[in-house]
Amino acid sequence: MGSKVTEQLRKELEKSDASEMLDVVIELRPESEPQTRQPQTRAEKIAALKENFIRDLAPVEQAVRNAGGELTGQAWINRTVRARVPIDCVKQLSEHEQVAKLDVPHAIEQD
Repeated sequence: MGSKVTEQLRKELEKSDASEMLDVVIELRPESEPQTRQPQTRAEKIAALKENFIRDLAPVEQAVRNAGGELTGQAWINRTVRARVPIDCVKQLSEHEQVAKLDVPHAIEQD
């Protein structure tokens, strides 16, 4: 499997049955070139980032759905989505051009 899959996710894949569903976090590649003029205000910049995220996410979302999975959450600010996918489609997702990294969800812990 490609280098896009984290060690933690690899361990989960090894101990899970191929027919199971697995929660994963998909990190998209860094933002592609904006399709509109450079935004000027903070609100315009945020709107452009959200728009670019949605555009870049569309083919990944389609790949997840085609594999029998579903998106369960998204965060435009760090370009990640959470999905529940069949284990046997993780390799396919790792080869998707818009995907930068695949990982397991991590709990946020206080320092």
